Amino acid sequence: MRFLQMILSALSLLVSVNASSPATDILYWPVGSTQPSVLAHVTYDPASMKSDVLSYTPPKNEDDGLVRVGLYTTTATNNKQWVGSLVSLSSLTGSEQPTFRLHLGPANEVYHVSLAASSAAQGSAAGAQVDLVSNELGVQPHLNRPVVVNPDGGNAEEPVEKSLLQRYWWVLPIVFFITMSGGGEGQS
Repeated sequence: MRFLQMILSALSLLVSVNASSPATDILYWPVGSTQPSVLAHVTYDPASMKSDVLSYTPPKNEDDGLVRVGLYTTTATNNKQWVGSLVSLSSLTGSEQPTFRLHLGPANEVYHVSLAASSAAQGSAAGAQVDLVSNELGVQPHLNRPVVVNPDGGNAEEPVEKSLLQRYWWVLPIVFFITMSGGGEGQS
């Protein structure tokens, strides 16, 4: 009886963790259609960068070769704005599982969905893979750094010009090899 209670508490903890994870719907929108359809329902955890595909319904083969893959986001000017990418229908219905990239914003909300070319993401039994891309700052330039110049206004660090031997040292071994292996006359 005690063992059953432990299993039930572990399952309820697992359900509560999954319930507290943010979720989003990935939509596909054929070019000739008037409205999008649900392609996948995904939950993700921005803290651990883990995601799970709850459901994936690949689109039917239609006449159009292109479909839009994306989602609706909320902006300051628009409560429901479409954001997505244009992909070929065969990338969603092919033999390989598609890999969706969810791009996370500063508040850990999904602001863009794209289809990745590689399949190095976390696999899923639902038939699709999801890769989370976090919002990280890149290398920042060093601005407002003073420029050091000579009294005459030129660069303080003039590059030293290399000598002819320093520039073309690699020619010497080639000439030496050709000279040493060059034609010996027939010896009788």
